[in-house]
Amino acid sequence: MKPEPIVLQACLFFRGKSIEELDAMLETMRYTVRDCSKSEMIISEGETADRLGIVLSGVVEVHKIHPGGGGITIARLGKGQTFGEAVLFRRENVYPATIISAGRSTVMFIGKQELLRLFAADTDMLSRYMENLSERLVMVNRKIEILSAGSLRRRVVHDLLRQADRQGTNHIRLPFSRKEWAEHLNAARPSLSREMGLLRDNGWISFKGNTVTLLDRKKLEEFMT
Repeated sequence: MKPEPIVLQACLFFRGKSIEELDAMLETMRYTVRDCSKSEMIISEGETADRLGIVLSGVVEVHKIHPGGGGITIARLGKGQTFGEAVLFRRENVYPATIISAGRSTVMFIGKQELLRLFAADTDMLSRYMENLSERLVMVNRKIEILSAGSLRRRVVHDLLRQADRQGTNHIRLPFSRKEWAEHLNAARPSLSREMGLLRDNGWISFKGNTVTLLDRKKLEEFMT
């Protein structure tokens, strides 16, 4: 299956390339495309990281599975986003997490040697690769910020304030379900619901579904100091 060039334009690696340029690249590029069903395991933790994954459609999730069962969702990746780039060129190049398809999805894989060939032929792609690594480090740092915020209530407030800043409004829409948000915060869903209820009872927030309104941002910010 040949990826649509317009879909690849959503990927940072190929940003700035025209449809014609991408069409020509695909004619000589060595790659594979895989259609995945819901809950299908795409990559298993510990598997050799010998290829880069690019999400062409749907959403995939990065999971860290605990030895005793259960785990947390580290990230959700949509169209144009990638996985594997951070470990592909390590000496111990194994995937540190499990990749699972959240629904029906399509993923493109480019092998390590093919990437090296592309980088040698196109330094812009190498620059984009490094830029993508930088973005991934920022994402990891945000996750660390959340988990190091302290109690679950502090993690919830920290994430709500961050989402409000990102969306530029105190009337925010959470980018994931309550279950996914709980995993994102490394918490049980009932515990998250309880904390949200307490914040609402304090008059600091209101919420309905995935929409949350910060009613008293000053109180929320004071709580974090």
